[in-house]
Amino acid sequence: MKVTLIRLPLVAPLGSVNNEPTPPLGLAFLAASLKQAGFDIQGIDATGENIENIKKIPNKKLQYNGIDIDSLVERIDLDAKVIGVSSMFTHEWTYVRECITKLKNNFPSIPIIAGGEHISALPEYSLRDCKGLDYVALGEGEETIVDFCKQIEKGKSPNQVDGICRLSQNKYVKNSPRRRIKNVDQIPWPDWDVFKIEPYLDNSISFGASFGRNIPIMATRGCPYQCTFCSNLEMWTKRYYMRKPEDVIDEIKYYIEKYKVEGIQFYDLTAIVKKQWIIEFCNLYLDNNLSIEWSLPSGTRSEVLDDEVLQMLSETNLRYLVYAPESGSKNMLEKIKKRITLSSMIHSVKTA
Repeated sequence: MKVTLIRLPLVAPLGSVNNEPTPPLGLAFLAASLKQAGFDIQGIDATGENIENIKKIPNKKLQYNGIDIDSLVERIDLDAKVIGVSSMFTHEWTYVRECITKLKNNFPSIPIIAGGEHISALPEYSLRDCKGLDYVALGEGEETIVDFCKQIEKGKSPNQVDGICRLSQNKYVKNSPRRRIKNVDQIPWPDWDVFKIEPYLDNSISFGASFGRNIPIMATRGCPYQCTFCSNLEMWTKRYYMRKPEDVIDEIKYYIEKYKVEGIQFYDLTAIVKKQWIIEFCNLYLDNNLSIEWSLPSGTRSEVLDDEVLQMLSETNLRYLVYAPESGSKNMLEKIKKRITLSSMIHSVKTA
C-alpha cells in the first residue's frame, strides 16, 4: 500500500533571514518504520525540493520557503491510500491549514492524518480549525502511523488506533494514549532515501553553526524536566530514553561512509542528562578514531556539563554548544520550573 508523507514548506515572518530550513527528521523516522512494516512510501519535502524559492504568502505577513501548494498537490501519487502531514510550529499553522484544505479538496477520499509538536499540543483545536484534517496523532509517531496504515490496508476503520484523535459528529474523540517506545535502539534510523538529504548537504544548510555537509541525528528522546514553556509533556510525556552510545556511533560512521558528511548536529531536546552516557559516548568517539566536527545546537542544560565532561567534549571535536538558561532571575527560573543553579551554570559556561 502506498503512503504519502509530506513536509510542508517552511513558514517564517516576512523578510526573515535567520530561519534556515532543516531536514525533516521526524518524517524520515516515520518513513523508515513504515518501510520496515512493508509499506511503499512516497516522501515529499516541499521545502527541500526548492530551498532557494522564498515567496510571500498572500494576505499574510509571512513567507514560505519551497514549492507552492499547487506544485505540492501535483506531486501526490494517485495510488496513495493515506496522506500524513507534519505540523511542528504553531506560527506555521495558518499556512499548514491552507495546504491541508487544498489536499483534501483534491483527494477527498484519502484519509489525512497530521502529527508533530503543534498537533500534539493543540489536537482538538487543529481538528476543528481545519475541516480537511481527518485524524491527528499525538506524540511519538512511529508505532501509531504503522498501526493506522495497517488498519487502512485491511480495509478497516482506524478509529480505534491508540494515540489518535478525531471528530465524530462534531464531538471530539481522544483515543487511549500510546505508550512511549522504551527500546529506542530498535527504531530504524531515519530514511534519507525517501526524504532526500542531498539538498541540505550540498548547500551546507544547518540548524546551528555550519561545518559543511551537516546531517541531523537524535541520541535521546524526550526530556525528564517540566519547564512550563515547553511542549515536551504533550509530545513526549515525562519519559526520557537514551539510545546506546554504540548505536549512535554506528549511525555516525554510516553517514560518514554513505553521505561523506562533515558535521553531525544533535537535534535532541536534552541531549546530555546523564554523565555516564556522555563520557561513554566520547570514549567510543575517540576509540573509533572519529574526527568529524559535531554540535549541540538545540539548547543544552548545564547540570552535567562539568569540567570533566566539557574537556571530553572538546577532545571529541565538539565545536558548537548552545546553553539554554532562559533567565538570570532566580525568581523567574522558579516560576518556569527551570531547575538550574545559576552559579553552576555560569561556571560551566566559563569553562566551556
